[in-house]
Amino acid sequence: MVGRTLADIRARLSELSVAVGPYRVVSARTGTPPLPVSGMQFPDRETAAEAASVATAYRSALRRYDPRLPVHDLIVCEGPFGTSAVSSPTPSLPEYCHTIAGALFEVLSGRHRAVERAVMDSYLSAAEETENRERLCLAMLESMATALDTHLDPEEQADTLLDAAGQLPKKRPGTDPLSDALDALESAGLLDDTAVEPAADGPGRRPRYVTLTNYRPSLSPTRCPVLPLVVELLRWTSVTPQVAEAERTDDGWRLLVSVAGDRPADGLSVVTAV
Repeated sequence: MVGRTLADIRARLSELSVAVGPYRVVSARTGTPPLPVSGMQFPDRETAAEAASVATAYRSALRRYDPRLPVHDLIVCEGPFGTSAVSSPTPSLPEYCHTIAGALFEVLSGRHRAVERAVMDSYLSAAEETENRERLCLAMLESMATALDTHLDPEEQADTLLDAAGQLPKKRPGTDPLSDALDALESAGLLDDTAVEPAADGPGRRPRYVTLTNYRPSLSPTRCPVLPLVVELLRWTSVTPQVAEAERTDDGWRLLVSVAGDRPADGLSVVTAV
């Protein structure tokens, strides 16, 4: 597979990037930096041009997993030094799913090849049944959630998801990581609306009930893939959360979520309705 290649390519991008620089690599079509250069800055045009070539190779390697990964003509863009001159508008649902999947594939390919293979087998089977791009992207996330839940124990899941979140641009801590994570999922199109209310009791710290309206990732009426929510929370806090309960509603799910759970904990990839 391409796990080593992905890791090597990302290592090279890390060598090329700097904490503060005037150049970015962006898509000529959207004007935004896609995976794996999202959030990266470069010191000069030559370095940024090399990064564009490296990022193109990365996306080509990732396309071996999913031929439907969007193709971007990457170009170098200059902006005011030390600023986020290139805006990062909300990604489309397929782009968001590919971003999360790419980070997870990178971790799985270097550590859990059996899980990686299980994801691909499930995804390719789904690809034979539908050509709807959004449904296929969701199927990839669902396949990943199922494979992690089936093949890895809770501690291994926690480590894998934390490492995957570490491959993505770090989010700035806010006053409420749970609300921030839910806003990100809603903006990306994984759900239509959310509601958060305090819980009298639950595992971990600050347990709250979360209602997800029209949550699109779905395994069955009784099994909810919470992997996207957990990865988003880890991007904000790097602290393992816990989803202890799930209840199917008429138009979505109601979950009991603790932003800081106890490791090892169940409910990191898939949670079953009570």
